[in-house]
Amino acid sequence: MKKSILILIFFPFFIFAQNNKAKIILDELSKKTKSFSSIKAEFTNTFSSTITDLNESQSGTIYLKDNSYKLELESQIIISDGETNWIYLIDEEEVNITEIDDEENELNPSKILTIYEDGYNYKFIKEDSNVYQINLFPKEISPFSKVELFINKHKMQISSFIMIDKQGSHYKYVIDSFETNIELNNDFFIFKTTEYPNIDIIDLR
Repeated sequence: MKKSILILIFFPFFIFAQNNKAKIILDELSKKTKSFSSIKAEFTNTFSSTITDLNESQSGTIYLKDNSYKLELESQIIISDGETNWIYLIDEEEVNITEIDDEENELNPSKILTIYEDGYNYKFIKEDSNVYQINLFPKEISPFSKVELFINKHKMQISSFIMIDKQGSHYKYVIDSFETNIELNNDFFIFKTTEYPNIDIIDLR
């Protein structure tokens, strides 16, 4: 009985300590990430579903600068200058052009490396000699129930993260390479339709 009472007394302090440790780590990660003028990251994305037994992987490259991004995948290229989105479907030779709305901005791939900064509660889970694990839980209604974030302790960079939706599907991203402060002009984040003479343009703005 006494043991149970002691656990009840000290448990809130333990939770506070764990959350405080998570905040310290995330603040340091945020500070370092924001110190870069630009980022290029190559990654592997794996989708798995317990419902359909589906397991798919693809590789990609993302370029980030301020609110702009360029996401290169095997079948499509997505570009945004912070105001306009271009989605180029490679096999179909088609580009869809849209303005960014608030909902799209929440899913902005430029936030892929700072996903933890807004809209999530966080909890420190564990650490080993190389990696911290911090779990994120959405504060509001979200298709995802949890994000498991893995941070390289020595580089203070995200090494991987897993997004788990409410149906139990897993979206795992592993950062394979990470370059910073590379030269990226603003027009790098604009899709140039003139370079694709046979492309179908669907302008939805």
